[in-house]
Amino acid sequence: MRLLLAAVILLPAVRQADATDNRIAVISSSIAEIVVALGEGGNVVLRGGGTDHIPEITDAVRLPGYSQPSAEGMLAVGPTIALLSARRTKPIVKEQLAAAGVEAYLFETLTDLSDLPDRVRAIAKLLGREDRAEAVIASFHGELAAAKALVDNTESRPRGLFLLSGGGRPTVVAGGDTHIASLIRLAGGVNVTDGISLFKPMNQEAMMMAAPDFIIVNKEGLGLAGGEIIAFQAPGVQLTPAARNGAVFSMPSGYLTDLGVSTPKAITVLARKIHPELN
Repeated sequence: MRLLLAAVILLPAVRQADATDNRIAVISSSIAEIVVALGEGGNVVLRGGGTDHIPEITDAVRLPGYSQPSAEGMLAVGPTIALLSARRTKPIVKEQLAAAGVEAYLFETLTDLSDLPDRVRAIAKLLGREDRAEAVIASFHGELAAAKALVDNTESRPRGLFLLSGGGRPTVVAGGDTHIASLIRLAGGVNVTDGISLFKPMNQEAMMMAAPDFIIVNKEGLGLAGGEIIAFQAPGVQLTPAARNGAVFSMPSGYLTDLGVSTPKAITVLARKIHPELN
């Protein structure tokens, strides 16, 4: 995890604050979830894409898109602190925010849930909410233990993958080093794209050889184009066991964006979808 520090400027608050005078801009659903868990949801004045599932911050200004926000758009709402995903924010944006007097930090994407407690403590310190950090961590550990206990009761090991499609973007699958592959493994499944790094296209032959038992898609992937489900237009998808058995489904967007405090809930939801013995 990398924290990048800049100077601080305090601006007049115009929204009702929680326990601090922070005015928070957050670009990352997992970071936003931590901010809310720490009791700072009411101080979020700006948020990025992928945060619509968090009711505590829906009144905050939402930037369009999911990545590469501009500094100008953030500065327009007068944040005092910006918590930014390094994967979705160019370093120049952090520098521009710092030059304008905003305390700005870039966070690398979590790839291991064991790193989450340190992430919570780091954000709590930046926001002056150290008093809430250990309670958030304890709650997370309790939910994660319950999710793991559920998965431990399964016997099946279904094979699956995540397919990102629709929204005008290329159709790609999530490789073994992505957060969504980690979620599949945590839910007791076998990620069939472990040989791929990050997000890459998959041709028809590779999809048929992978033969996934289930396919997770983003919400847009279940939309229709030309009378056909968009995800089914990807090469080879209709020839998979997943398509034949009706095991192509989506999940709440907050579960598919990053690993974070909501991941135990995501594990539980996915496990119940892919393990017939749990139903």
